Formats: sequence, C-alpha cells, structure tokens
Amino acid sequence: MTASAPAEAPWADAVRGVAARAGLDATRLTLEEVPAGPADRARAELCAGHGRLTVRATDPVAASVALGRYTRSALGTRLTWLRPRVDARPGPLPDAPRTVVSSPHAVRYHLNVVTFGYTTPFWDWDRWEREIDWMALHGVTHPLVLVAHEAVLAETFRRAGLPAAEAAVWIGGAAHFPWTFMGGMHSFGGPLPARWAQRRTALARRILARLRELGMTAVLPGFGGHVPPSLAGPGPVDEIEWQGWRIPLLRPGSGRARELQSIFGRVQRELLGPGTGYYAVDPYIESVPPSGDPAYLRDAGRGTYEALAAAARAADEPDPVWVLQGWPFHYQGAFWTPDRVAAYLADVPADRTLVLDLWGEHVPLHAALLADGAPLAGRPWVWCALHNFGGRPALFGDLAGLVRDVRALPDGVPHLRGVGLAPEAVENNEVFYELATDLAWDDGPHSPADLDAWLRDFVLTRYGLSGDASSGPAQVALCAWHTISSTLYGAGRTRSVPTPVIARPWAAGLPFPAQRSAGEAVGPQPPTPSSNVDAENDPAVAAALPRLAEAARALGSLRDHVAGGAADVLDADLAELTGHVLAQGTRTHVRGILAAARAGDPDGVRAHMTRLRTDLLTLDTLAAERPATRVETWIDAARSWGGTPDERDALEREARSLVSVWGGQHNGLHDYAGRHWHGLVRDLYLPRWQAWADWLADAAAAGPVPPDTDPTALRERIVAIEEAWRGATRVEP
Repeated sequence: MTASAPAEAPWADAVRGVAARAGLDATRLTLEEVPAGPADRARAELCAGHGRLTVRATDPVAASVALGRYTRSALGTRLTWLRPRVDARPGPLPDAPRTVVSSPHAVRYHLNVVTFGYTTPFWDWDRWEREIDWMALHGVTHPLVLVAHEAVLAETFRRAGLPAAEAAVWIGGAAHFPWTFMGGMHSFGGPLPARWAQRRTALARRILARLRELGMTAVLPGFGGHVPPSLAGPGPVDEIEWQGWRIPLLRPGSGRARELQSIFGRVQRELLGPGTGYYAVDPYIESVPPSGDPAYLRDAGRGTYEALAAAARAADEPDPVWVLQGWPFHYQGAFWTPDRVAAYLADVPADRTLVLDLWGEHVPLHAALLADGAPLAGRPWVWCALHNFGGRPALFGDLAGLVRDVRALPDGVPHLRGVGLAPEAVENNEVFYELATDLAWDDGPHSPADLDAWLRDFVLTRYGLSGDASSGPAQVALCAWHTISSTLYGAGRTRSVPTPVIARPWAAGLPFPAQRSAGEAVGPQPPTPSSNVDAENDPAVAAALPRLAEAARALGSLRDHVAGGAADVLDADLAELTGHVLAQGTRTHVRGILAAARAGDPDGVRAHMTRLRTDLLTLDTLAAERPATRVETWIDAARSWGGTPDERDALEREARSLVSVWGGQHNGLHDYAGRHWHGLVRDLYLPRWQAWADWLADAAAAGPVPPDTDPTALRERIVAIEEAWRGATRVEP
C-alpha cells in the first residue's frame, strides 16, 4: 500500500499570494501544515530541490517567514519596505538545504496608534497589501488596525443622539484622528469627505479579511469614553487635558459610559465584522487622570474592561484581552506611583490584559512594573521597540543593545508573551527593523559575533552582492556599512540624532538646546513649547561626519555594480546618508549666523545664510530624486481620498499641518513630524531660516545683537510663513 502525499495546508493559497506578490513563482511552492512545536512554538522548515520549494509550517505567518529566509539564502535578496519583490528570474527555483526557523514568542506585535497619523492615514489598498505582506514575511502575529475607527465612532455618536455634522466636527481630520481616539484632541482638521466612511470601512474589512487569511489577529481599537460635551451627560463626567485641548471623559462604569460602550460594540461589529478578541484602549495616554485617588483609578480600570467584555459577550464572543500601553506609566511617571498603577488594574483579570512595554530599547518598564512583587506582577506583557518619533529624519539605533535586550528577555520578568515594534512611523532605518524582527526567531543573532555575521549578510543581500562576497564591490559595501553601523547604529544610539534643518528659529539664540527631548517623561513643570526635535546631540555626531561622507562616496561608487531592485535600495541609502551629512553640517552655518549677529556683523550674517541656503537647496534637490521623499507624494495621497475640490483641499491642508505646525500655534509641537522632503525643505524650512537671518542682519546693522533681543517681529514673520505654507492648496486644472 502506497502512503498518500501530505495534505496541502489550509492556508496554502494565502501564502502563495504572499509569494507571488514578492516575485516568486507560486506554482513551484508546496505548502504543508505541521503541528506546533514545544510550548506551542511557531515553526517552519524549508527545503528546495528539483526546481520546487517545499515549506512545512505551523501557521501561515511562520511559512511566510520561511519564504523570506529562502529569498535571502537562495536568491540573495532581502525583502524590505524599500524592496518588496525579488527581481524576475525565469525557470526553476534554486536549490536550498533544509532550514528550520522557530519563535518562542506567541505574540509578535506591530504598529503604534500614531503610526496611523504619521505614516498610514492616506494609504490605499495597494499600500496596505504591501504592508500586510511585509508583516507576514517578518513574522507579525498581532498588528494594530485603526483603519475606519473614525467611521465607527461617528456612527456611535449618531446613534447616541449627536447630529452627524457635530460628530464630523469633533472627529476632525484623518491625519490627526489617532490623537482624537486616545483622548488627546478633537475638532481639528476635516471635515472628512462625504464618502470617507464608506470607503474606509470597505478598506478596513479588506485589511481584516487578509489578516485572517494569513493567521494574524488584529488588535482593534476600543472605546475610551472621550465624547463631545453634548454627549457627556447625564451622569458623572470628568475632563482631561493634552497640549491645550480639553476633552470630556465619561466616568467608566457610569450609566452613560455603559450605554455608549454598548452602542460602540454593536456598531464596530456591524461595520467591520466579528471581534478579534484583542482591543487597544488607553483612556489617558499622555494626560493626567482626573483623580489620583486609588479608588477612582480602580473603578476606571474595572469599568473599561467590563465594557469591553460586555460588548464581546453580547456578540457571543469570548472575554477579550485589553491591550494597553505602558507608556502613561513612564510619560506621566510623577503621577503614576506604584500604588496608583496597581489600583488601576486591580479588578481586571490578569490573563485578560496584555501590557505593551512600549519603549523597551530606551526606557524599559517591565522590571519596575511587571516583575514579581511589582504593581503589575503576573500580567502578560510584550517587549516593544518604539524607536522612531513622528517620522522625523534620523539614522540611528543601538543594534548591539537590541540584540542584548531581546536575548535577555527569557531570563527576566515572567509572563512575557512576545516582542513587538511600536514605531510612530515606519519606512525608515531598515537595518534596525530587519534586526528587530529577525530577533523574534531563533536564527537571529545571539551574540556580538553573531551580529557581525548578521550585518554582513544584511549588507550583501540588501545590494544583491552575496553571489561573490569577496568581490571588490562587496568589500566596498561592507566597509561603508562598518562605518555606518559603528557610528549611527553604535552603542547607546537609542535616541534619534536630531536634524537642525527642521528646528524652528524663534529668537536671537540657538533653537536647539532649549528643546525638550521627545518621549522623555514630563517633569513637574509643563514642557516648554518648542519644535521638539530633541536636545542638541553630543560631539560624536559632528566628529563622525567626515567618515560618513566617505562612506556615502563609497556607496555611490557601487552604482555600476548593483542592478534591479537593489539599485533602488542603494539610491535610497545613498540619499539618506548624504542627507544626514548635509543636515548635520548645517549646524556650522547656523552657529556662524548667530556669531556674526553677536559681533554686530550683518555682512557675516548674510554670508553664513548664503552657505546655509546652498546646503538646504542641495538637500531639497536630493530629496526630489525619490517619490517617497517628496512632499507632493504625501499631498497626492491625501487628496486622492477627496471627491470634490473642497474635500481635496481640506485633506491637503490637514496633511500639510501634520508635518509642519502639527496642531494649533499654541500646541508647542511644531515640526514634531518634520521631514527632509522636497518641497518642505525649500518652501518652509528655508524661508524660516531666511527670515531669521534677515531679522538678525537688520538688527546687527545697529550693533551687536544680544540673546534677549525682542523677538516679536521675528515670531510674527515665522508664524506667517508657517500658516501660509500649511494653508496652501493645489490649484486644480
């Protein structure tokens, strides 16, 4: 009797879709399902021979990870945001030996609430499909999905009695909606287009369907109780504040809160389909709760979870898991004392929570909050790397520290469920994110020597040079990346290297040192309004510039040796590295302008400004070479969601606002999401610097300019430049 062939995995078609979109011949794939390994480990093995690739895996995500490993080892291509496909190659698939990958992490989380403002607010299905494929290839199991939450919230408010027009005003625009969801703001931007809810709901359902096909569990938003004033009563209502916005907050457990939670649960399932069992709710996030009384906080935590559970039970679903960020306990650490943290979740079942240690690579909280004897002891948690703030241009990341931290996790705090990525923006610093996702699997590096080997493989597969690692071009690339990895990605580089280009000139002094570092815990005094681009960096940044300039020249010499998709990656790396050197070099010109002003030398001010202008225009021209670094690409994506000229103009104004002034002039978040984008450097940052230099030159004509010179005229000019830029709209034919 002949043994029958193994059955095809039930998810085979979904994984073949990932393979086909990555440029592989999906007809040459055999996909089989195998039982989970010890402790339910995700596991996959691959082997290629006779022109076919066979993958046996516990689940479709593990199978997709195996596909990614195959493209690296057999095709010499690492699939990333910049390079989502292998180059076309006819014929059978190359042979590959049996390779096994497995992960000890049941949860591999992805995305931050504000990623849906800083990166994804205007993505269409094609771009979301690429991101989902990236998730699968990189092993993600639990992605956050905020798409269409504004539609769910608007319909919830409407059914609760709020006129649709009032709901639209409160919800505001798309790019700023993540902060409305978290109770940070309201009524900014918008109104959203007439067909927005319909189109976004369809997009969300499509996203969720694809995630289910690939075996991922979406983390959906819950209802945090933030409401317009007209929906706040009857019953007790509190208020929180963030960056000048004041937001009514229903008291969890109140009759009004239970009513709206119930409506929300029904609407969410009607519009988006069945629940997923995981819900993200952070009612306070960066705000101080209305009361520090432990009894109040205990009621609040219990009420929040009971509302999630009631909605699930009404839909005949299991009790859900409340996914909450540890961020408030860091950011407002002065408020969140151990007794208050413990009280907040005291009445929430431990196994029904999942705590995200959000900034694990810089300010890990698990030892203080989740270890035995700590306020949240016994609760499942996920170690996350936050890394990027606002999508600002910065090449950085402590690679060795990342290896050290992730590999130490199994020996540390109990109840670890996994690892994750929670960047405020994606599509940056690919070396950091590639390493972070590889570390979720057993074949990732475990030691400094392993990291060296991993970096070597990363560079060679990034540029398609793995065919002959001893060749001249390969050695040039490796040498350049040795410089890059030992400086920009060296030990201790857990914070971004701030770019002077987007700093906001605001007085007769350097705009850098007074700026509060993004993400750091707030002190007893309110943060000083600033452009929030971090404090001026240490001298090592400037000292590394000559070496980095040489590395950029070395990468540029590879252009004739790199082809296909790898050439696009090389061009992007070269542009980013050159942009870093240019941007950091502008500090010299800014200091020169100020020194000349101090000396009462208007001609010196103008001469240094001429040099600054040249470098900024060079940076702008460099950014123009790639669609991803043109502001018009961001604006085009925003306008594509509008159905009329007025709708497109409203979307454009809000998109411009996010990457410039951010919110209102009073918010102190200017340039938090600044970028080295063509059209932004030339038309916003350069005019601001020019206005500053002109103001200083005029003042210097009368003598030395002291630091306390009245800045009123300058500030009026800067605000006028900013408002003109963010209020501009494209003239349609």
